[in-house]
Amino acid sequence: MSSEPQPLKSWIKLLEAGKKITTHRQSDENIVYPLRRTFRPAAPDIAKGSLKRDFEQGLVYYVGDEVENDRAACGLSRLPPTGRSYADAVAKKRVILEDAGVFKKAGYDKKKGTFDY
Repeated sequence: MSSEPQPLKSWIKLLEAGKKITTHRQSDENIVYPLRRTFRPAAPDIAKGSLKRDFEQGLVYYVGDEVENDRAACGLSRLPPTGRSYADAVAKKRVILEDAGVFKKAGYDKKKGTFDY
């Protein structure tokens, strides 16, 4: 029996998704001018939940009852100062994301709240 720590499956999936999204054939022009190239789909499967939460609530990570209770026990407000606290900020952020074409590039359908792929 080995005392070596075993890697977490979620980290392995994240690493594989990162490799998949970053490895692709590039022309010489794309290597010289990398910012001119548009990269293929915006979001790997592992990041979709965080992106959806960011688009809808204005925060990337989940803030549940446990986190809210811990914050209250520390004397902080139950909700962290994120988009959930400032509804108008989330609306403004959505306008910016829409104008910049982020929803379209990420393949996110705002009406359904899902990704196209």
